[in-house]
Amino acid sequence: MGKDRTILHVDMDAFFASCEEAVNPKLRGKPLIVGGTRKDVRSIVSCPNYLARQRGIRTAMPLTRAMQLAPDGNFIRGTRGLYGHFSKKVREIFSKYTPLIEPMSIDEAYLDVTDVLRDYGGDSYRLAYKLKEEIKSSLKITCSIGISTNKVCSKIASKQNKPDGITHIKPGKEKEFLDGLPVERIPGVGKATLKLLNKYGIYKIKDIRNFDRTFFEEEIGMHSSYLINVANGIDSREVTLYEDYEQKSLSKESTLNFDSDDLAYLEKELYYVLEKACSRMRKKGYKSNNLTVKVKYADFTVNQKTKTTDRHSNVEMDFYDDSIKLFRTLMKKGKPIRLVGVRFGELVSNDESIQEDMFRDEEKLNRLVRNIDKIRKKYDYDIVKFGKTFDI
Repeated sequence: MGKDRTILHVDMDAFFASCEEAVNPKLRGKPLIVGGTRKDVRSIVSCPNYLARQRGIRTAMPLTRAMQLAPDGNFIRGTRGLYGHFSKKVREIFSKYTPLIEPMSIDEAYLDVTDVLRDYGGDSYRLAYKLKEEIKSSLKITCSIGISTNKVCSKIASKQNKPDGITHIKPGKEKEFLDGLPVERIPGVGKATLKLLNKYGIYKIKDIRNFDRTFFEEEIGMHSSYLINVANGIDSREVTLYEDYEQKSLSKESTLNFDSDDLAYLEKELYYVLEKACSRMRKKGYKSNNLTVKVKYADFTVNQKTKTTDRHSNVEMDFYDDSIKLFRTLMKKGKPIRLVGVRFGELVSNDESIQEDMFRDEEKLNRLVRNIDKIRKKYDYDIVKFGKTFDI
């Protein structure tokens, strides 16, 4: 049997709000609510800082309610591009400690540090503390870290001592740590599953072990192996290398400054993320024929639609019509949208044999997008806009 792995789950603290405070220190010292200004009365809270959370303000709360709870607070819209910039800087710091990085979202990642612990005297807490402090000193934002032998325990542990804390589960102590925690701390256990678990007297993670696999399959409807393994502190998943993670798919999302059901505005934002995603594909030398459009509604529910075509491309114009068709199927009357995104799957490298379109000048089009990419890299991404993204 191989040696235990040492896996960190790094979770940035109140990430959007922390980034805003880092670039504008005047926002510190008061409740900060990212999601909209006082004029955006139909918006919801995207990210409150910890002072705001102490007032009872939570993510997805109506902004009008947040104003009642923190009348003295700072209310701002999110800053486009800021959070991605900080996320990139955080990942650069990660890479100084280990090459085994699996990003899970813009503000969290798993790091496998097993093979680099010798540089820290075998002390994983020492490594985690140094990593945490480097992020704090260089970027002026904080993170919380969970340490254990597997991914799920580390993820649960990272929530234990927020903000700016470290929780270390020693090997063999996984069940002891998990037993007294509420079952909703398990990733993937949402409100519906929680209600079912509570119905059968499952309130703590240890209560899961009172039932067998058949019970979960028949009564709960959630994969039995997952719940039982978590209750026993078991998770065999490996940390997926960042390069492998990127090669499986490539995505881009945009959280809107305010919730909207304005089709023209939303389609403009959709094209913006489509451009960004295609630009990244070109930069990394990939093409795709598999497009997914994703939306997150104002109530934080998520839906998505996917289409696979016969032709691979990395040019946004090739995907525009399909993206609009997919997006319009996701529009629901009376449900404003707070996030739009696209994901490209089944990526192939540029040098693989791909059928080109005989009815258009392929080289001319590729030369055009290459020149656009060069201009954007030298100056600013928004220096070149297509008509579909103009503000009217």
